[in-house]
Amino acid sequence: MKLLLPALLVALLAGCQRDDCTDGVFVLSGTDWGDTPAATTAALPGKLLPGQVPPGLQRASDGHYPGTKAYCSVLAARSDYTDALKGGRLQPGQPWHVYRLDARWPQDVYPYREADWRLKAPARPIKKEESHGSGN
Repeated sequence: MKLLLPALLVALLAGCQRDDCTDGVFVLSGTDWGDTPAATTAALPGKLLPGQVPPGLQRASDGHYPGTKAYCSVLAARSDYTDALKGGRLQPGQPWHVYRLDARWPQDVYPYREADWRLKAPARPIKKEESHGSGN
């Protein structure tokens, strides 16, 4: 049993290296809120129960929303963006931006699946770090 806890911890951190997780929490977004989003910008959603999920959010198989996908560095977000383009999950030429959120790693995120971290609760974008697509 004592060996199970360290193995579980390693598995939970597999989606993001420890050294990379000190810079904050980041997201990829197709919405451009500008370089320093206003305080009135709507928050990105965290985990939601089936009855709470508004239209337009991709639900899990049981109807809940797992939360907005989160990254522990700009590099991790950029890498997933590139992988999504190669895998056909994003369309080439569409603008996507990397934003820093008003959230903390690991307090405000949780591992949804291996290498897939999600927001536990709503968080607001506070700074645009990079832009991709549309010639950026």
